[in-house]
Amino acid sequence: MLQRPKPKVFVVDDESVISSTLELILASQGFDARSFSDPLTALNAAQYESPDLLLTDVMMQKMNGVELAIRIRKKSPSCKVLLFSGQVSVINLLAKAQAEGHNFEFVYKPVHPAVLVEKINEVLQDGHL
Repeated sequence: MLQRPKPKVFVVDDESVISSTLELILASQGFDARSFSDPLTALNAAQYESPDLLLTDVMMQKMNGVELAIRIRKKSPSCKVLLFSGQVSVINLLAKAQAEGHNFEFVYKPVHPAVLVEKINEVLQDGHL
Protein backbone atom coordinates (compact mmCIF):
# COMPACT_ATOMS: atom_id res chain seq x y z
CA MET A 1 0.00 0.00 0.00
CA LEU A 2 1.40 3.36 -1.03
CA GLN A 3 1.60 6.10 1.53
CA ARG A 4 0.70 9.56 0.40
CA PRO A 5 3.45 12.10 0.93
CA LYS A 6 3.01 14.43 3.88
CA PRO A 7 1.60 17.81 2.82
CA LYS A 8 4.42 20.35 2.70
CA VAL A 9 3.54 23.45 4.72
CA PHE A 10 5.56 26.67 4.84
CA VAL A 11 4.91 28.53 8.11
CA VAL A 12 5.90 32.20 8.04
CA ASP A 13 5.77 34.61 10.97
CA ASP A 14 8.33 37.29 11.75
CA GLU A 15 8.11 36.23 15.40
CA SER A 16 10.35 33.17 15.22
CA VAL A 17 8.91 31.65 18.40
CA ILE A 18 5.49 31.54 16.69
CA SER A 19 6.72 30.12 13.38
CA SER A 20 8.92 27.48 15.04
CA THR A 21 6.18 26.48 17.51
CA LEU A 22 3.67 26.10 14.67
CA GLU A 23 6.24 24.04 12.74
CA LEU A 24 6.53 21.64 15.70
CA ILE A 25 2.76 21.42 16.14
CA LEU A 26 2.20 20.71 12.45
CA ALA A 27 5.05 18.18 12.27
CA SER A 28 3.49 16.32 15.22
CA GLN A 29 0.23 16.20 13.23
CA GLY A 30 1.81 14.57 10.17
CA PHE A 31 2.75 17.59 8.06
CA ASP A 32 6.10 18.25 6.44
CA ALA A 33 6.40 21.72 7.98
CA ARG A 34 9.16 24.30 7.54
CA SER A 35 9.21 27.54 9.50
CA PHE A 36 10.52 30.90 8.37
CA SER A 37 10.81 34.15 10.30
CA ASP A 38 11.69 36.10 7.16
CA PRO A 39 9.14 36.18 4.32
CA LEU A 40 11.90 36.76 1.75
CA THR A 41 13.62 33.53 2.83
CA ALA A 42 10.33 31.67 2.44
CA LEU A 43 9.86 33.18 -1.01
CA ASN A 44 13.35 32.07 -1.99
CA ALA A 45 12.73 28.54 -0.66
CA ALA A 46 9.57 28.33 -2.79
CA GLN A 47 11.78 28.55 -5.88
CA TYR A 48 13.31 25.18 -4.97
CA GLU A 49 10.42 23.35 -3.35
CA SER A 50 6.76 23.93 -3.90
CA PRO A 51 4.67 24.04 -0.73
CA ASP A 52 1.19 22.51 -0.69
CA LEU A 53 0.11 25.18 1.77
CA LEU A 54 1.43 28.54 2.91
CA LEU A 55 0.46 29.46 6.48
CA THR A 56 1.54 33.04 7.00
CA ASP A 57 1.08 35.97 9.32
CA VAL A 58 -0.25 39.03 7.51
CA MET A 59 1.60 41.84 9.28
CA MET A 60 5.37 41.33 8.96
CA GLN A 61 8.47 43.39 8.29
CA LYS A 62 9.91 43.42 4.73
CA MET A 63 6.75 42.00 3.10
CA ASN A 64 3.20 41.44 4.28
CA GLY A 65 1.64 37.99 4.16
CA VAL A 66 -0.80 38.88 1.37
CA GLU A 67 2.04 39.96 -0.92
CA LEU A 68 4.02 36.85 0.05
CA ALA A 69 1.02 34.65 -0.78
CA ILE A 70 0.55 36.30 -4.17
CA ARG A 71 4.24 35.93 -5.02
CA ILE A 72 4.45 32.29 -3.91
CA ARG A 73 1.30 31.50 -5.90
CA LYS A 74 3.04 32.87 -9.03
CA LYS A 75 5.79 30.27 -8.50
CA SER A 76 3.46 27.52 -7.22
CA PRO A 77 -0.08 28.05 -8.56
CA SER A 78 -1.45 24.98 -6.76
CA CYS A 79 -0.28 26.21 -3.34
CA LYS A 80 -3.16 26.76 -0.93
CA VAL A 81 -2.97 29.77 1.38
CA LEU A 82 -4.10 30.29 4.96
CA LEU A 83 -3.42 33.73 6.40
CA PHE A 84 -3.51 34.56 10.10
CA SER A 85 -3.28 37.74 12.13
CA GLY A 86 -4.17 39.20 15.46
CA GLN A 87 -4.86 42.63 13.98
CA VAL A 88 -8.29 43.70 12.74
CA SER A 89 -6.67 46.19 10.34
CA VAL A 90 -5.66 43.38 7.97
CA ILE A 91 -9.24 43.19 6.67
CA ASN A 92 -8.42 46.07 4.28
CA LEU A 93 -5.44 44.14 2.86
CA LEU A 94 -7.60 41.05 2.38
CA ALA A 95 -10.38 43.05 0.70
CA LYS A 96 -7.87 44.67 -1.68
CA ALA A 97 -6.38 41.27 -2.57
CA GLN A 98 -9.84 39.83 -3.16
CA ALA A 99 -10.73 42.75 -5.43
CA GLU A 100 -7.64 41.84 -7.46
CA GLY A 101 -8.78 38.21 -7.76
CA HIS A 102 -6.78 36.69 -4.89
CA ASN A 103 -8.99 34.79 -2.46
CA PHE A 104 -7.30 33.51 0.68
CA GLU A 105 -8.60 31.70 3.74
CA PHE A 106 -8.04 33.55 7.01
CA VAL A 107 -8.00 32.85 10.77
CA TYR A 108 -7.50 35.23 13.69
CA LYS A 109 -4.65 34.81 16.20
CA PRO A 110 -4.55 33.45 18.73
CA VAL A 111 -5.97 30.21 17.40
CA HIS A 112 -6.03 26.92 19.28
CA PRO A 113 -3.67 24.38 17.63
CA ALA A 114 -6.49 21.85 17.14
CA VAL A 115 -8.62 24.46 15.39
CA LEU A 116 -5.68 25.50 13.21
CA VAL A 117 -4.92 21.91 12.17
CA GLU A 118 -8.61 21.36 11.39
CA LYS A 119 -8.65 24.51 9.23
CA ILE A 120 -5.45 23.47 7.41
CA ASN A 121 -6.93 20.05 6.64
CA GLU A 122 -10.11 21.71 5.42
CA VAL A 123 -8.19 24.04 3.09
CA LEU A 124 -6.05 21.21 1.73
CA GLN A 125 -8.90 18.71 1.25
CA ASP A 126 -11.75 20.89 0.14
CA GLY A 127 -9.83 22.66 -2.59
CA HIS A 128 -10.17 26.07 -0.98
CA LEU A 129 -7.79 28.68 -2.29
